[in-house]
Amino acid sequence: MTDQTELEERAAALVAGQAPRLFAAVVHKNVHSTVIGWGMQFEDSAYMVSADGRNQYFLAAAENALNYVRDEPDVVKDIVWVGPSTR
Repeated sequence: MTDQTELEERAAALVAGQAPRLFAAVVHKNVHSTVIGWGMQFEDSAYMVSADGRNQYFLAAAENALNYVRDEPDVVKDIVWVGPSTR
């Protein structure tokens, strides 16, 4: 039988290897930036929820989240990754 420490280490390695990469969908207008959504990029898909929690999106890739941001003059849409990539 495996001891508790070994199980915890194996579980931590499993979780670290499968953890999604976090991102924010951000819009920049003039000198103001606003986070409009938060998401997770998985190996083969992505998910985002709007910052107000009213909408959720199942996506093929994180960058597709920007397709759901309304185009306006002088607005720049951006994906901002949270933390370094582990993949």
